[in-house]
Amino acid sequence: MTDAQIQIRSFIFKTLVLFAFIVLFLQLWNLQIVNGESYREQADANRFRLAQVAASRGVIYDRNGKLLVRNRPVYNVVVIPAYLPEDSTAEARVFSRLSELLNLPITTQLEPVTGLNTGYFHAINHHQYSRLPQRQIINPRSRRYINRPEGIRDAVNANRVFAPFLAVTIAEDVDPIIVSKIEEERLDLPGVQIDISPSRDYIYKDLFSHMLGYIGPIPAEQFENYEGLNYDLTDIVGLAGLEYQYEQWLRGIKGLENIEVDVTGQKIRTVSQEVEVRPGHNLRLSIDLGLQQATAEALQEAMDEVNSKQGVSISMNPQTGEILAMVSLPSFDNNLFSRGITARELSLLSEDPQAPLVDHTIAGLYPPGSIFKIIPASGGLQEGTITEQTTFVDEGVLYLPNLFQPDNRDLAQPFYCWLRGGHGPVNVVSALAWSCNVFFYQVGGGYSPAEYEGLGLTKLGKYAQMYGLGQATGIDLPGESEGLVPTERWKRLNYAETWLTGDTYNMSIGQGFVLVTPLQMLNAYASIANGGTRYRPHLVKEILDADGNLVQQIEPEVIGRLDVDPQYIQLVRQGLWGAINWENGTAAKFFDVPGIDASGKTGTAEFCDNYPACLDRDGRVKTSHAWFVTYAPTNNPEIVTIVFVYGGKQGAGVAVQGSEVAVPVASKILRYYFNIPDEEEEGDGQATDETVTEFDLGTKFKARLLGTDSWSRNEANMSGFVLNAAGQGVSDIPVEVLINGEVVAQLISGETGQFDYSRPDLVNDETWQVRLADFPDAPSLMFDAVEGVRYLVEFEAQPPQETAAAVGTN
Repeated sequence: MTDAQIQIRSFIFKTLVLFAFIVLFLQLWNLQIVNGESYREQADANRFRLAQVAASRGVIYDRNGKLLVRNRPVYNVVVIPAYLPEDSTAEARVFSRLSELLNLPITTQLEPVTGLNTGYFHAINHHQYSRLPQRQIINPRSRRYINRPEGIRDAVNANRVFAPFLAVTIAEDVDPIIVSKIEEERLDLPGVQIDISPSRDYIYKDLFSHMLGYIGPIPAEQFENYEGLNYDLTDIVGLAGLEYQYEQWLRGIKGLENIEVDVTGQKIRTVSQEVEVRPGHNLRLSIDLGLQQATAEALQEAMDEVNSKQGVSISMNPQTGEILAMVSLPSFDNNLFSRGITARELSLLSEDPQAPLVDHTIAGLYPPGSIFKIIPASGGLQEGTITEQTTFVDEGVLYLPNLFQPDNRDLAQPFYCWLRGGHGPVNVVSALAWSCNVFFYQVGGGYSPAEYEGLGLTKLGKYAQMYGLGQATGIDLPGESEGLVPTERWKRLNYAETWLTGDTYNMSIGQGFVLVTPLQMLNAYASIANGGTRYRPHLVKEILDADGNLVQQIEPEVIGRLDVDPQYIQLVRQGLWGAINWENGTAAKFFDVPGIDASGKTGTAEFCDNYPACLDRDGRVKTSHAWFVTYAPTNNPEIVTIVFVYGGKQGAGVAVQGSEVAVPVASKILRYYFNIPDEEEEGDGQATDETVTEFDLGTKFKARLLGTDSWSRNEANMSGFVLNAAGQGVSDIPVEVLINGEVVAQLISGETGQFDYSRPDLVNDETWQVRLADFPDAPSLMFDAVEGVRYLVEFEAQPPQETAAAVGTN
């Protein structure tokens, strides 16, 4: 090659290199200078994202600060397909280990493979669909699984090609012990992560289900109503009870943060907090947990004795309207709804003839029977229809003459007193104490042979409405019924019949067409107890922020006053006092609350929901409801209680009586409220101040730190349980919390074995120690507390055989 050729080629090469550098320079100039700002914005848009931060829902306490509803952390196992090993054998090992830990099949789509006994194929061929039975099977009676378990590999591969970075949930609500094992083996389980999500936990299940309600996804047909309130389609909201009524207080405000992500879309760090997350407010109720439990137990016992399927009991402070206890039976476990109820379970509940989903305290409509008699009594006195001295003679039956042949005794309609022999001469006080029907027949509907007019339907209805009947009380719960105070027009429209004097007679003793809710009658008696004021019943006492500061105090609200002279109210109160304290008072024989001066009224309301089986041989109704209302102490009442037992029979063919069935229930409730021991306890003769626990002092325990989760408060929190060897919570066990070696709190485990401790003034380098105060040999737990972290701990007693073995090794 000649020198000229070399020079030409060298020139061409240099020219090409120079041209390439010029093109590269121009492209760099275009990328960095001309369009640099645009590309930087696009890069930042890919790198930074706005992400929502969920706000924790407010919790609910009873009046004494005992937790009723909490947000329990739920541990879910998720798999990100993109992070699984590329090698198929290594991936199979991951699936096999997860199958072993979670007791789930690897796949349900393969044909059985015989002759192999490896863990991989064993999981395929011998899975029993039994992962965590207590969570897999919601209703043990139905033996129906929530879902047939999908194979791990099947779930992972479902959208693997199109969304490799989408987390796939393969197990929900996993036991914390299993979670800890997965965390320990994280390096051997690439692609497997633990996702923590909150779950609403109703600690006492069916004890408060109607009152508290439940949460769930927004119903599709109602989303428009929520959309304007800044809800997202996937949000969880209150659907019933207090959860629904106080949704705007409980929900909290979502946060918004600017995060940086990598090329896979995974979060690297939080850059800034655009909107600070605000947890929901907490509710402190007026309900007393202990009184609620005592009420439910006493009511259920009475229902079982008479084979009744429905019952109600409510207790209230008549001076403020605060509800102290509120029980409707049958009930249901509202945890079924919060964790996802199956179609079969919903069908069983909704089709149950006893309507367990209905809160009978506010939505059940029943004839009130004799507890209605305070209305014609006070109305008759105020209108001058009767006076304190007015006396009627009760001969056991009152014959109402035929309108067209008043002199024909054979055509007269008999109206009986419950005491067929009659009470003799009675006035308004004794008529209430003895519950004399004949007296109130005449007060309400008059008696033409004696030329006595009585109140009449219009005035009787007026005073019924004055006491709050026929209208909602306005309690802070959804779904309250208004009841029925019938009128002439109502009967014409519904029955195409005119109103008769006999209808007024029946209404005067709480029978016929009049219908009430138990809460309405409770509030009516509360107005008698406090001297004439009707307060709005309410369940929420205080609304608190996440730090426990008072946001709103629910003050007593007057919704009406009795337009009845105080002296007439006092006469009614005398009659109610006589019902319990007179020898022949209707409640005297069965009311047993020593040392407490109480007043009350029994009621036995006839009803017929299975005609003609409800009739006796004489054609009279033999099925009835039992009522009893009482308040105490009489002179300065602080509690008014109503008990209602639906139908049932006491003995063979004997109708339920309010005095025999409902009065003992109220007695047990008041005994608990006033801290009066039962006779069995009094007869023991050996009182002790020592606290007796389920454990012997030599019991061995296993202490575990189950896990941690973050929460949106500027403090550290610890929640724990004390369990027996069967895994059941044990109450009244002292637990000590030490910080840096110093005892700072002494806790007592609650009904479910739970104890809680929060520390808002957390300082750096705090070492927390938790131990059982009465069991010095029990191991303690120590951990370094961090702000914004919640620690879940557990002390579990060991079975006897393990305890013995442990003692032998010491």
